[in-house]
Formats: sequence, structure tokens, C-alpha cells
Amino acid sequence: MTLDRPTFSTTSIREGYDTGEVDRAVELILDNLALPELRFGADQITVLRFTPVRMQQGYDMGEVDAWLDLAATETARRSAGGLEPEQQTAPAPTPAAAPAPAPTSYAPTTEAAITEVKAGGPGLYVLVLAIVVVVGVLAYVLVA
Repeated sequence: MTLDRPTFSTTSIREGYDTGEVDRAVELILDNLALPELRFGADQITVLRFTPVRMQQGYDMGEVDAWLDLAATETARRSAGGLEPEQQTAPAPTPAAAPAPAPTSYAPTTEAAITEVKAGGPGLYVLVLAIVVVVGVLAYVLVA
């Protein structure tokens, strides 16, 4: 399997990955795969994280993550001497001992993460109410 240079869809409204960071990572991965002896393995590819961007040009997160999975698989295959990762001499894990899938950047958010990014809260409502009262008093004083 050969890994081609990807072309990712871009987004500017939805959250996407920083295009510069992704482009640099793709270059490093493709350069690494072109070498006769790899400088880094699949484990370094699977831990890559990119800065999410909003309201500016970014690459589609799902497409980038899918390509990184392919790149990690190809790197693992080449590291094993051309064998597919399933053909390596390590014993196959039993269903009970199968490792949990690695966390990805597009994993569902937890309730704690949602709470952290919520704007406002009771303090915001009190501040807005205080501003409305001050404006009302000022308007009454100026008109009366």
C-alpha cells in the first residue's frame, strides 16, 4: 500500500484543524515513509494533536484523523519489514485481553468538558440585571 498526499476539505464555520500544523505533519510523515529506514514509528503518529480553529480556515477533523490512521497503519507495516500488522509474530490478543481503542481527538465530549466551556452562569445574569437597573436610573434622572 502506498500513501498518497492527502487533500482535505476545509471548513471555516465548523471547528477544524490548523492547516499549517497539519501540512507540516503530513510533510514529515511522507518524508519519513520515503526513507529506507524510518525515523519514527506509528506510535508517534497516533499521538499527534493539532490546534482546533474556528471562524478561520481549517481542515476537516474527521478527514485528517482518518488519514493519520492510514499513515500509522502504513508506518507500522513498514516497520515490521513489510508485513501487515496482523501478520507480525506477536501472539494475537484474546477477546477478553483486547486493548481499549486509543482516544482520538474526535471522541465524544464528557459532561465536565461541556460545563467548562459554558458561558455565563448566575454571575452573568446578575451583571446584566445591574446594568439594566443603572441605565434605567440614569434615564429616569435625565428625563425627570
